[in-house]
Amino acid sequence: MPPFYLRPLCWLALVGAATACAPTYQLGLKPTKSTGLFAEGREQAQAVADSVEVRLSFVCYEANRVVFEAEYRNPTRRSLVVDPAAFQYEANRVAAPAPDPKAKRPKPLPGAEVTAAIAAASMALPLPPLPPQAVPAFDPEPEISALRTKADKEAQKAARVDWLGLALGAASLATDIASIGSRETPAQYQNRAAIHDAAVTYNVISSAVKVEHAVAADVLQQRAVMLQEYALRKVTLEPGQQVRGYLYFPRYDAADGFVLKAPVGSSVVPLEFAQVRKRQ
Repeated sequence: MPPFYLRPLCWLALVGAATACAPTYQLGLKPTKSTGLFAEGREQAQAVADSVEVRLSFVCYEANRVVFEAEYRNPTRRSLVVDPAAFQYEANRVAAPAPDPKAKRPKPLPGAEVTAAIAAASMALPLPPLPPQAVPAFDPEPEISALRTKADKEAQKAARVDWLGLALGAASLATDIASIGSRETPAQYQNRAAIHDAAVTYNVISSAVKVEHAVAADVLQQRAVMLQEYALRKVTLEPGQQVRGYLYFPRYDAADGFVLKAPVGSSVVPLEFAQVRKRQ
């Protein structure tokens, strides 16, 4: 199980309120049909195709993504390629009631689970359309490469020699040495003090910027490591092998459910999840 700082940034999302008194909702995902199968406390949806078993469980929400964990078991005598980029989901929604201009805004009780349409109506928000076509999962490989490249650039900026800072420091030191044993005029003293203050101020700011680049490099590197080690990546499963890893999909809060299509060889198997929103 990954350390907490390497796991995805998990949110139990709160749907934004239109006004201060509007209700808020806690989002969650669960298999449409209970299976009694669990992984780390999360219920798994299950499907079998050509004797290959696929299990899928909801992990968490990120700011713009929803995270699942996929698990494949290959008991067959043939190898199987598992490719996260071949996963897709189709969003669905419970039909909204016909609009009635005289109807009052719904006010679900705390703890009640409501549909996306009712939640939007209770907050006086428009209901966004569903995605017009199947939505693919993110392929982690381009993101891993991009994160590594960005981390390297930030690390280079953090380690870069600041020649201007060195020049200002040298100039300040030179004026200090030149002033030793000589009687300065007020103007000369003010000029030397100004050079010294400029050198100190610039180097303090430069050091702070370098620290920011170093922190950014570390954060990017950690994200790359997390994806590299815990995301589901393209792999060939030999007979008797199994694999598990995280899948990342675009987040879509205005759906009531998803049919996730998991690839198994040349075919796909559907795994259904309900997206619930509970009134807080």
